[in-house]
Amino acid sequence: MKTKIGIVLLLLLLQNTLLWAQDDQIALANEYFVQQEYEKALSIYQKLANSNAVLQIHDNYWQTLQKLNKYEEAEKYLKKQAKRNPTEAVFNVDYGLLLRALKKENEANSHFQNYIKLIEKEDNLLRLAARKFINAQLHDYAEQVYLAGRKNGKDQFIYELAALYSLSGNVEKMMGEYLSLLSQDESRVEYVQNFLGGRLRDEAEWAKVENILLKYVQQEPDKVVFSDMLLWYYLQQKKFYKAFMQVKALDKRQKLGGQRIYEIGILAFKNQEYDHSITIFEYLVENYKKTIIALNSKQMLTAAKEELVKNTYPVDTQKIRELIDQYKQLYQESGINLNGIYALRSQALLYGFYLNEKDSAQVLLEAVLQAPRLDPETKSRTKMDLGDIYILKGEPWEAALLYGQVEREQKNELLGQEAKLKNAKLSYYKGEFELSKGHLDILKLATSREIANDAMSLSLLIGDNLDLDTTEAPLRAYAEIDLLVFQNRYEEALKAYDKMLIDFPNHSLSDEIFWSKSQILLKLGRFTDSMKYLERILAEHKEDIWADDANFLMGKIYQDYLKNKEKAMEHFQKQLLEFQGSTFNVEARKRYRMLRGDQTN
Repeated sequence: MKTKIGIVLLLLLLQNTLLWAQDDQIALANEYFVQQEYEKALSIYQKLANSNAVLQIHDNYWQTLQKLNKYEEAEKYLKKQAKRNPTEAVFNVDYGLLLRALKKENEANSHFQNYIKLIEKEDNLLRLAARKFINAQLHDYAEQVYLAGRKNGKDQFIYELAALYSLSGNVEKMMGEYLSLLSQDESRVEYVQNFLGGRLRDEAEWAKVENILLKYVQQEPDKVVFSDMLLWYYLQQKKFYKAFMQVKALDKRQKLGGQRIYEIGILAFKNQEYDHSITIFEYLVENYKKTIIALNSKQMLTAAKEELVKNTYPVDTQKIRELIDQYKQLYQESGINLNGIYALRSQALLYGFYLNEKDSAQVLLEAVLQAPRLDPETKSRTKMDLGDIYILKGEPWEAALLYGQVEREQKNELLGQEAKLKNAKLSYYKGEFELSKGHLDILKLATSREIANDAMSLSLLIGDNLDLDTTEAPLRAYAEIDLLVFQNRYEEALKAYDKMLIDFPNHSLSDEIFWSKSQILLKLGRFTDSMKYLERILAEHKEDIWADDANFLMGKIYQDYLKNKEKAMEHFQKQLLEFQGSTFNVEARKRYRMLRGDQTN
């Protein structure tokens, strides 16, 4: 008995010793391979090729044979391994690849077809083979493998085929797989949307999706999931009017009470698509009378009209008065609630900023602050509004007091950060640059990206110009003009800018002045004059921060106001070619394609 045990232990020890020796040989060969000493590596790999370590060395051995142009040896090796391991993907796919490299296309194709037929009943083997084909960029064969597996009936290979079609850029087939999945399981809609959002690579691929979805919606109108997918597509592409038309049908079918339509209107509003948001909210007001949706829509309808009026230059004061009347009506219908308070605040700001009726604005805002049971957030917002009116009236200390109150009341909230930013700007207007910069540097870490960006921008303006100058005079003059702009005293501001350009020629603030002048002239409806300063930015300050803004704005002016399609397209194309990192490029591409006629809302 002891003798038998001893023999077994001896055999195990011998086996382990041989395995250790083999491992050492593999490690040595791999080291030679990494060092590109292919002849040395080859001599070891050749000995190991007939051992049970063949799978471990295969990739490096196969590459070594290619590096040394030993294709005859490679063919013998791979043919032998494919025969020994008829279901092993590694050997069979590489053997077919070698046949292709040797210009033996028919043999390669025959080999691949025979291999696929051999494993077609085994899903696990098919998966391994498909992966190897994909790694070899043989997508057609990978497709054959998955489709063979589909015939087995156990697995449809939908996810694998969809991923494969995505890799090969076949959007139609990829969409077909995913829509087939949704036809079977509607709960996977979010997964499909997330996948498509990450895999569709460019506008050309996105453009194909709409027609595919429309086809499925028309073929199976009762399948709500396809309508949901079409709606999702329109929202991804920010085609809000088409989204509205799609959700309108869903709203009626599912009796959703207008809520999803309202959400589309809000999205259109946030994306500054005011024309479309007006259409949507008008529909809700008309079709959902005496509901909370209608009342909220009436508020948003007026807000959208306000934004449209305020962003159409020159601003029409008659339309401003019409908006005030609409807000008055909204207040009468709403009473003292959130909608009513919003209507009062909106009236006040229109009076103050657009009609120069600052006392009327102040009276309305003070009335809001006296309203019973006013929630803390609305109260703080109203205080900030009133602070703005005090700045218009030239009473900065009253404004600072109100902003400071909001800072304390909303200390850890977004409103508190907004109030801090307003106080920082107020210090800047007054020439208290160090105090302003101190507040701004804190706000660079604000949770709101918009506040953080505004703080960063103003902090850099102050820092750059204080560091460059032995005197604060240029920055102080510029800050005083910024206050005039805030107060809508545009003609005074234009004259003051001209004086600055004379007093401080070629100053680092010159591009800022050109930009600010262009903005004022645009608001005054003097479009040609505005363009002159945008052109100066591009000619004299092309490397500075306002260059891409200037080029994009020129395109918008040509398109929206001067109705010069060719010049607008020229600037949008220039935006895409010369300002590739610009945040305006998505909008520039959209406008360019629309002017070219290959995109609609």
